[in-house]
Amino acid sequence: MVQKVIIFFIICSVSLLSSCESKEVKEVGGVAQGNHNMVLKENTIPEARFPADFSWKNEYLLEIMGESSFLEKKTVASMQKWRDEIIEFSKTQDRLFINGPNKKQVALTFDDGPDSTVTSAVIGVLDKYGVKGNFFFLGSEVEKHPEVVKEAYEKGHLVLSHSYNHIQLDQLGEAEIQNEIERAGNVIESIIGKEPAFIRTPYGSTNELVAGVAKENKYSIILWSIDSLDWAQKSPDVIYSNVDANIRNGDIILMHTDSDEYDTYEALPGIIEKLQERGFEIVDLETMLGIPAYQ
Repeated sequence: MVQKVIIFFIICSVSLLSSCESKEVKEVGGVAQGNHNMVLKENTIPEARFPADFSWKNEYLLEIMGESSFLEKKTVASMQKWRDEIIEFSKTQDRLFINGPNKKQVALTFDDGPDSTVTSAVIGVLDKYGVKGNFFFLGSEVEKHPEVVKEAYEKGHLVLSHSYNHIQLDQLGEAEIQNEIERAGNVIESIIGKEPAFIRTPYGSTNELVAGVAKENKYSIILWSIDSLDWAQKSPDVIYSNVDANIRNGDIILMHTDSDEYDTYEALPGIIEKLQERGFEIVDLETMLGIPAYQ
């Protein structure tokens, strides 16, 4: 009888210890009882996945190209001033990219969507040629067209942030910048299940405060080295020429997919064919920069 009581006591003690250890795993490790994702979100540090050496950024920094006869002289002068200033500013920022490394790769990027027509049409062209696109979507438009966002993501294209509203972030205070980044990230995550780690500031407007808030939110700022200027003209030929005449290794090409940019859709097949003919690999920004596109 005494032996049975001792055995029962040992079994209960082991069971109790196991239960305590299980509880500790649940509370600390977050693996058990469905807490794995929660802890990953809290403890994952995307910075650890970034390359330690960004020296190539300043060693291979491209001039921003693209011109249009449709622009007034004062607009051209203002645009060139911004180009010169942002290139210099990028030298001081390890999370701000104008272009990619000196490899025979280019990235096609599309701002201002999604919309109900042009974005899906562009996705169709990309899919036809088997290349990946990078869509910097506005949070306010994402809310209107969630099915287009889902289509882009499910077909393997990157769904990235263009802030929530299309306003100049460098004209805002810290709390307002934070709100623009956070709202866009949240609405995108609600649709694709992931928050982007790349943001393109509207108009490219960026300063120390914007870059600092973006970095605190684990975002890299991705700008461009070729502006197709599809927003300045309604001519597929000029859009095509801006790319063809200026293409270099590591170029990040700016285009748009809002409802006013049907000419972008018309120019895109010729652009892709020409890039491929010239031996350029068309890749997504994650591949080009070696940085995770999502948090």
